[in-house]
Amino acid sequence: MKVVYLYFLLLIFPLLGEIPIKKAGELKGILSSKGDAWVEVIEDDGLVNRYLAQWQGGSPSRGGGFHLESLEKFKELVVGNRVYLNWFWDGHLRVKKIKHIKPFNTAGVFNGVLIKKGDKWIDVENEENLTPWRFYARWKGGLPENGGGYHPKTLEFFDNFEINDPVRFVWSYDYRPRIEHFIEQEKDDVFIPFYEGKSSPASPNIPEPSSPATNPFDQTPETNPFDQVKPAVNPFDQLPASNPFDQVPASGNPFEQATPTPANPFDTASPTPKEGNPFDHVSELKKPSGSPVDANPFDNMPLPGNPFDAIPKE
Repeated sequence: MKVVYLYFLLLIFPLLGEIPIKKAGELKGILSSKGDAWVEVIEDDGLVNRYLAQWQGGSPSRGGGFHLESLEKFKELVVGNRVYLNWFWDGHLRVKKIKHIKPFNTAGVFNGVLIKKGDKWIDVENEENLTPWRFYARWKGGLPENGGGYHPKTLEFFDNFEINDPVRFVWSYDYRPRIEHFIEQEKDDVFIPFYEGKSSPASPNIPEPSSPATNPFDQTPETNPFDQVKPAVNPFDQLPASNPFDQVPASGNPFEQATPTPANPFDTASPTPKEGNPFDHVSELKKPSGSPVDANPFDNMPLPGNPFDAIPKE
């Protein structure tokens, strides 16, 4: 029957003319792999195609080559994330625009159906709109050379599921969507983010589902607390605007208000009785009578005798 159908198509297409080919479009899907100049995307309807970066210029011998901005964008893409892709056809499928599609929340509980699984990830469809997402096991430790790697018990738990099985797990998003732990998984070595807190499960084997974690920074008030602080008043702004020295009663020069001093006190002293040499005004000594006026007073004093003459003799 298939052979007859194909034969019919070969007969009818030449009559209809050239087969129409879609020249451009856009899609959403999971970035399954990438190279330096290409990306491979699994569309939501299941088709897988490889898209090359745009080409600019002529042939490589004439300086043509891949669009450098597209190559830089490919480096930023993370394999496993959902992407939006705008493409066109020029003999090859080319990427016109591509970007990540991030989940609305950074953590929560996923309920869906397993549609595909790998050794480190599972593809699941959610219950609401059947959108496929790829979740990786969470990373434990540092770099691979330092002993880091995917959480081993989560990887082992992948073997408990088959395609089309319902799955339920707690997830988070940092670099890509990750499985924190399955709801049915034993919580013996399960990482609990600090913002979820720690609680005792109702059963040691079946922990209670974790509610979607909220970012604690989203709960802070939107107003800036520093805007509510009363602005400090500059104490210098409270001083009177006028110059305090202008408020002192106006007065003249204080030296001008002092009691005028008299003239030179030597000028007000009683005039000397006589001008000339003051030693000339010394009171004249009383001279003994009969002595010359200009005689030396010492000349009138009796000369002492010989002191030895005063000694009494035996």
